[in-house]
Amino acid sequence: MKVLQEAQGKFPGNTTITFELGAVLDKQKKFAESEAVFRQVLSKEPDNAPALNYIGYMLAERGERLTESVDLLKKALTIEPDNGSFLDSLGWAYYKSDQLTLAAENLQRAADQLKSNSVIQDHYGDVLFKLARFDEAIVAWTRALSGDSESIDRPAIDKKIKSAKQKIKK
Repeated sequence: MKVLQEAQGKFPGNTTITFELGAVLDKQKKFAESEAVFRQVLSKEPDNAPALNYIGYMLAERGERLTESVDLLKKALTIEPDNGSFLDSLGWAYYKSDQLTLAAENLQRAADQLKSNSVIQDHYGDVLFKLARFDEAIVAWTRALSGDSESIDRPAIDKKIKSAKQKIKK
């Protein structure tokens, strides 16, 4: 944190340093500060797709300002239309907004692109479950468990799989 702040002071025009500072603040759960730092990046580079995505996903993840989240993520996707991570973020924002058809479309595209990304597979499983597509949800969650395993709660996914299997038996 301190190193990034010092680097930002020495190189105030370098948005990469500012971006990394925003990411560190997010990981420290300093969401308001993180968002403010990412907005600094956007004030210098309004078409910085990773910054647009980061803010949009942060908002979606917390279920806050979902309309703004969707707008930011759509803008990121106009810049990088086939970015699987951005598609996941938009799908997750739609999921949090209970727009399940739009969520499924975007999350499926992301899941098809990034098969070993555990978080994306988990998100896709969640929307499939809500759509009562239990067999497909189990497949997605199984891929989540066999993927990169970054940022997932394995016991929670195991519970989701058990729940989907129970729904199938009924």
